[in-house]
Amino acid sequence: MRVTRIGRRIAAGGGILLVLLGLAGWYAFERYEVGALMGVFAGGTAKLMCSGVFVAGRSPEQVRAEDFDRKTSPGKYLALATTDVNFADKSVTSTLFGLVSRTAIFREGIGCTAAEGKTVDELRAQGSGMPSTLPEPDANLQWPEGDATLANQLPEDIDAKALNAAIDFAFAEPEPDEPRRTRGVVVVHHGRIVAERYAPGFDKSMAHLSNSMAKSFTNAFVGILVGQGKLKLYEPAPIAEWHGAGDPRGKITLDNLMRMSSGLEFEENYSKIKSDITFQYVGGDLAGYCAAKPLVEPPGTKWHYSTGTSNILGRIVRQAAGRTFSEAFSFPRRALFAPLGMRHTVMEVDAAGNYIGGSFVFASVRDYARLGLLYLRDGVAEGRRILPEGWVAYTVTPTAGSDGRYGAQFWLEKNPRLPAGTFAMGGHQGQSVVIVPARDAVVVRVGLSEFDNWSIDEFVERALAALPKDQAAAQN
Repeated sequence: MRVTRIGRRIAAGGGILLVLLGLAGWYAFERYEVGALMGVFAGGTAKLMCSGVFVAGRSPEQVRAEDFDRKTSPGKYLALATTDVNFADKSVTSTLFGLVSRTAIFREGIGCTAAEGKTVDELRAQGSGMPSTLPEPDANLQWPEGDATLANQLPEDIDAKALNAAIDFAFAEPEPDEPRRTRGVVVVHHGRIVAERYAPGFDKSMAHLSNSMAKSFTNAFVGILVGQGKLKLYEPAPIAEWHGAGDPRGKITLDNLMRMSSGLEFEENYSKIKSDITFQYVGGDLAGYCAAKPLVEPPGTKWHYSTGTSNILGRIVRQAAGRTFSEAFSFPRRALFAPLGMRHTVMEVDAAGNYIGGSFVFASVRDYARLGLLYLRDGVAEGRRILPEGWVAYTVTPTAGSDGRYGAQFWLEKNPRLPAGTFAMGGHQGQSVVIVPARDAVVVRVGLSEFDNWSIDEFVERALAALPKDQAAAQN
């Protein structure tokens, strides 16, 4: 009898403990938004796998091995989620610890979108974008008109040995425990590719994630729409939420957003688990999330790097580009990608159908070089003006308060070892398109660097040292 009573007490105590643990778990989910974070994590994993497979054309095994199972970086935690790739309907479902699942779907021309805040059916009902219909480039013509390069037949005034050494530097791994993971580089001089190399498993046609280089694509789309008269730089930004009576955000101009001086609150913190980047990076209505932020500084008075403002611009672009989702979704290819011959480029949208203007473009290294060349040539490609006259000059005009480092969605180079006037598209993990007007050059590097042992400036300096120094002006 006594043993039975003891057993009952133990069972009762165990039950109370389970209840307490359950309450603690519920409190953690509510107080620290653990459930929301798990949802973002699962959604982000599904989205990255979806884009890697259906946009970049990589195998699920390669994406998991090289993007998720990275034992030497924070990215290793992506491997905690399981991913189910459905090739029939081009979707990916990610599950975290069997508790939280999220799905991302692929749509032609606009890439992959995490179904956060929308069902899969609702996303598919929005429509899709315009696929690339460009013919394959002529193998006998030089890039960018065709597919040939000068890499194996360099002009005599280029130091081939020094250029090869610069490329070797880009792919070197001096610290195996902190790998640089360069995946592809291209060097363009006088409008021709003079150097190109890819890591095993990657090639000239494979698309790579831009991270914040997407902001410079957003610059191009805004410029095109300004040139068409559909947007006005110095008028209040067309954000309906800001134009209520007495709302101080109604004074934010499109130029303020372009220069990241909107005055909106936004925490640009990639190392903090719970930050604005965490909650807006992969799912839901990103522009709506960012547009709801309060004003903390008068517009135009303080520069503050903010992916949020670029995502707001993504919504402005989508709304100005077309009356319907399908019309707007075709705009990037009609207005920019096709005219430049960018066959392997996609700008992705969020669940609300807005362009993710701050972070999600996928493009081949050569396509990134094409956009860089457009800016090097003052917005003109093969005799056709793509960006309005004066747009590049506007872009590289330093933003007040940025210490001369930032223009309009482009970085301005201040390293004295590089030529004056150098500017760049830059993204997390070492994504870079560096434009050097003084040397008529564009240098592109993509990879997955997550440590401080990669220097794009040193790579560019080494590449420029191999190019002739006696031709300073860009040959437009």
